[in-house]
Amino acid sequence: MRREEKQEVVAELEQALDAADNLIISGYSGLAVKEITALRRSITDAGGRMRVVKKTLLRRALAGGEREPLIDYMEGPIALTFVPGDAAPVLKNMSAFARDHEQLEFRGGWVDGVPLDGGQLVELASLPPRDELLARLLAAMQGPLSGLVTTLQAIPRDLVLTLRAVSEKRAGEAGAGA
Repeated sequence: MRREEKQEVVAELEQALDAADNLIISGYSGLAVKEITALRRSITDAGGRMRVVKKTLLRRALAGGEREPLIDYMEGPIALTFVPGDAAPVLKNMSAFARDHEQLEFRGGWVDGVPLDGGQLVELASLPPRDELLARLLAAMQGPLSGLVTTLQAIPRDLVLTLRAVSEKRAGEAGAGA
C-alpha cells in the first residue's frame, strides 16, 4: 500500500471513528469467510458496521484522540465494529454469534464514552434490553410511592372509621340509657 493510500485510509478511519458513538474491537482468528459474512450480516441487521482493519493504520487514527486507550486491545487479527446509537443490539447479536463460534472474542471497546475491556462488553451484552430495564426502574420507583399513598390515605380513613365507631357507641349508650 502506498503512502497516499495509507493516509486516505487513516483519514477515512478517523472520520468513521468520529461518526460512531460506540466501537467494539473483536478478534476473529479461525473464522471461515462464510462465518464472517454471517457475523457481518448480523451486525448490520442490528445497526452496526464491521470492518477488518490494519492495526498500524488504526493506531494512527486513534493516536492523540480520546479513544486512544483502545490501542491496548489490539492484539492479533482484529475487526472493528462501528455502532451509531445504542450498542446493546449489536453486542447481543455478536454475543449470540460467539456462543456458537468461540473463535470470536471481545477484546475491548468504547461504549457511551467509556473504554471497556472484553469482559465488560460480555456483561453489557448479557443485560436485558433497555426498555425492560426502564420498566423495572419504573416499577421500583412506583412501589414505595404506592405504599406512601396507601399509608397517607389510611390515616384519614382510620380517623373517619374511629369517629363513626365512637358515634355509634354513644348513640347505642344513649338509646340504652333512655
